[in-house]
Parts: sequence; structure tokens; C-alpha cells
Amino acid sequence: MPYDVVPYEPELEPEIVRLQQHFYRDAARSAAYFRWKYAENPFLDQTILQLAVSAGRVVAMRGMFGAVWQVDDPSTRHLLPCADDFVVDPEHRNRGVARLVLEATVAEGARRDLRFALSFSAGPVTYVNSLATGWRAVGSYRTVQRERPSKGPPRWIRQVTGRWLRRLRLRGALDRVRSSLPAASRGPFDRLDRASRHDGRISLSRVPRPQDMAALIARLPWDGRIRHVRDAAYLAWRFRNPMREYRFLFCDDGGLQGYLVLQRSLLDDADPELVNVADWEAADGHVAAALLRAALDRGGFVCVQAWSIGIASERRDVLDAHGFVPAEESGIRARSRGLLVRRLADADERWSLGSRDLLRIDDWDLRMLYSMSA
Repeated sequence: MPYDVVPYEPELEPEIVRLQQHFYRDAARSAAYFRWKYAENPFLDQTILQLAVSAGRVVAMRGMFGAVWQVDDPSTRHLLPCADDFVVDPEHRNRGVARLVLEATVAEGARRDLRFALSFSAGPVTYVNSLATGWRAVGSYRTVQRERPSKGPPRWIRQVTGRWLRRLRLRGALDRVRSSLPAASRGPFDRLDRASRHDGRISLSRVPRPQDMAALIARLPWDGRIRHVRDAAYLAWRFRNPMREYRFLFCDDGGLQGYLVLQRSLLDDADPELVNVADWEAADGHVAAALLRAALDRGGFVCVQAWSIGIASERRDVLDAHGFVPAEESGIRARSRGLLVRRLADADERWSLGSRDLLRIDDWDLRMLYSMSA
């Protein structure tokens, strides 16, 4: 079957939204997500998106959204976009179209003189396809989790049952069942929201404070590892993701001394009990510990996950002290939970950014916030 690979044009957006419904299902939310990620992105004016078209329909896509990085010195700025949104219509899988859009997206990045691209949230299928087309694996995020024992069925059974009901389009029935449960069982943030919104120095909010958060980040020590720019514009944009819901814990004492961002997914197939630590900054270890303790004590979450890669040893000790253990993952699913890098242009260019090695995981200051997992 012949395919034409074409760049993004605004008139193709309805077809893109239709294709994305294989992942996101809700058309309105899918359209809002697309606009947020590409049109509203603060770092890249032009949309990098390659589409495979067959018989007038978009049947596969791959995109890159803007991301700017610092290394060695806070004044540095390096545009290394993040590859995402790899979707192939089920009727067109295993026909070679996947490789076409993957290679076309890399070629488009090279045409725009971009040096490297990153991939933070590849699923197992995307991970395998990426390695086959020149991407390099950097390392694992070393996900850790804290799971609270439950008196009901094991969490994996609740996850499978929920997905089965949603695939049978019984979401309404599932929502009615949830609405009949005690309030604490309806959603992962319900108990947190009912807790005191202000307790001493630590307060809870549904909205971010981008200016204060960016100012805190700017004044904290940094060792020069590769990190994403987290200025006020980025943070304001990042927390508008229509596929996610966030809660913010702030520690104030003569100004912002620390924050912790919690996130849950709004996707139909997401684990409804899972909460992620998206970002976590503090002026000192005591503030960091107090923020995490407040989140866990007030939230009573069934399952909380965090990345442990690259964080300070004292921060890892705090996670250990609160019962976080390595997540149980194996095989290709475990290997795909990590960073990928692709060289786009000069084949002789070193895999480096400033003084840091792009292929060495310890040269990265990573946070879940940088990925679409958060």
C-alpha cells in the first residue's frame, strides 16, 4: 500500500486528532493536548510533525516538541526537541509505515539544523523501533514506588478490571460504581484535597506559582549537569497539560523555600490509583523531607512513584525512609523506561553537550517533569 509522508499543515489537524484517538479516545481533550504541546510550546515556533497519508487519511504520525536545556552555566541555552506522539493506525501496522515517519521526523530535525533529539516517554514498541533507527539508550530512570497495602483485590487486578470495563465502553457504569464508594476511594487526590490546605509552613494548591518556583530554582546550587530550563514561561506552560491533573505543595518561610508537584493521569487507560512525583525542589534537606512527608501523610495514596536517578543522596535517603522501593519491572518494559538520544545532523559530531556526555546518565539532572509521563 503506498504512503505519502508529509509535514504538518493546519488543515490536517482533524485527521491528526482522529488518529490520536487510538491513544486518547476523547476527541476534545486530544485536540486540546495537541494545541498545548505544539502550538502553545514556548520554545519552538514551528510544529515538527511528520504524517503518513494513505487514501486521504492520516494513518501514522511522529512529532517533536520544543525543549531547551542548560549545561555547565545557567546562561546556556540548547534547543534539543523531544520526540513524542508516535501513533500508527492499527490497520496499517507491520507494513513499514512506522519506519517511514520515524526517519522523516529525524530528517526534518536535521533540515532545521537541530543537533540532537531526545525521547523520554517511549513505550516498548516505540523503544524497539527507535533503537532500530539510530537512537541510543542512555539509561534507566530507576523508578521507585511506595504502595499502601489494601484490604481489597490486589492493585493489578483492579487495574486490569478497570481497563477491561473502559475498553467495553462501560466507563459510565465504572464511574457510577466509583461515585458510590467512600470519597477517599474515588480519586487519588480526594483525601489530599480534604486535608488542611495550610498547615504551618506547608500549603496545598491546585495551581502553580511559576514566578516563585522559577526564582527558587535560579537561586539554588546547581552542579552543571544537563537540565531543562525551568523558567516561569516553561512552568506555566508545562502545568497546563490537559491530559494531567496536578497538586502543588509549597513551603513558605519568608519566601518560597521548597515545592513538591504531584501528578495523576487523566487518560482512560491510566492507573486511576497512581500518583507521580513530577518535580521536587527545596532549599535544604529538612524542607524536602517535610514536603514529602506532608504529601504522603495528607494524601494517603495507594501508590506513589518517583524517579531516583540523579538526585542527591540525602533525597534518596528521604525516599527510602518513607518506604519507597524499586518498581517491579522486567524485560523490554523495564528497559524502555529510560532516556533515548538521537543525533540528527553531523555524523561526526560528538555525543556531548557542553562538557557533558549525552550518553552518560550521570551527566543528566533528570526529573519526571521533563517527560510526558508527568
